[in-house]
Amino acid sequence: AVVSTQSTGEFMGDLEKYCLMTLFNILKFDTTHTFLTADRFDSILPILLELICTTDITHLQPTLSELPIAANNPRLWKQFNFQLLSRAKSIEPRVRQNVASVYLDFVAKMGQSYSDLLSDSLPFIAELLEDSDETVEGTVKEIVEKIEEVTGESMDQHL
Repeated sequence: AVVSTQSTGEFMGDLEKYCLMTLFNILKFDTTHTFLTADRFDSILPILLELICTTDITHLQPTLSELPIAANNPRLWKQFNFQLLSRAKSIEPRVRQNVASVYLDFVAKMGQSYSDLLSDSLPFIAELLEDSDETVEGTVKEIVEKIEEVTGESMDQHL
């Protein structure tokens, strides 16, 4: 018999970490965009968004922000954008911070293509800029700077 020194919680944490790392690598290196169909995207996104409530998003953040990039589909970008930003309405500052961190990564990865999502994102960003948590507010300011960098326009007139 094999004796494990790992508790069930530790095992599940490791399993989650390795699953997220594997999914990230599949998404990142699927250059033909054949793995992530719209149906798979619709199945995977809600599961990953549920994990946004966890305290450690070290492995979730790159995987979640890579999902719409791998989808390579403007309709799915909009879906991701709305569903992620909707999570920012949480009463928990940690969840809002996690959303902001993932979103910053997402904007950076989208680059110029992010312009298509800007009008849908502005109400969420404007609300988060006035967040009661200083850490969330600080990350959202970084998001605004990144948006200005990738779009080449000032957000002052929009916010």
